[in-house]
Amino acid sequence: MHRSLIHFPRQNKTRNGESTRKRRTACYFSRDRFGCLGGAFFLGFNKPQLETIVRYVSTGIPDVLEGEHYIESPEACRKYYEDLDPDPAPGRFCVFKPMSKLAPSEVPQFVTFFARPEVISGLHQLTMFVTNDPEAVKSPWGAGCTNLVSWPRRYLAEGKLKACLGGWDPSCRKFMKIDEITFTLPLEMYERMLDRWPDSFLEAEAWKSVKRRVGKSRHAWGEDE
Repeated sequence: MHRSLIHFPRQNKTRNGESTRKRRTACYFSRDRFGCLGGAFFLGFNKPQLETIVRYVSTGIPDVLEGEHYIESPEACRKYYEDLDPDPAPGRFCVFKPMSKLAPSEVPQFVTFFARPEVISGLHQLTMFVTNDPEAVKSPWGAGCTNLVSWPRRYLAEGKLKACLGGWDPSCRKFMKIDEITFTLPLEMYERMLDRWPDSFLEAEAWKSVKRRVGKSRHAWGEDE
């Protein structure tokens, strides 16, 4: 299980292209260095979405570009981007950092877990304990970065304390470990979890069997600590 923090500082000195997860260091995206044209839109750096991306995600362009067919038509795809309409990035950079690299003065907007279902199940269930909201976890459709950044930011802007499951996009699966999914939550919810988990089911008998499964999962994937 790995945790990364997402925030939009005004200044940052890390180099683009670094892998937060593999190198355990920070990486950033900006309007000039976004890596993925589709991702630039979801991060709030480039709007409206490019028509080429609209075609690529849907039916493609005959004899020019093969489509992914994730959405049935360019019209439906265009409407999706218009409805999602990510807020402009509030800073020059969008930075992803391992939790251990966060400076005392840095306050992230979100915390993201990359984990398999046994671990995610605990996080998922804990959201109810700290919010009393049975719909505190959402899993809307979108690309990998959409559920890491765009949807979480939207919920937060709407005043909704929601966690977001992601990693379902087939095009992003190759960048993730087998059976791995993402769980992104706003900092406020994460801090509630840190404060209140000792009073929750995580200290009860039912969770002990899941903890054993977590251990078996780590062993199966060669991740024993």
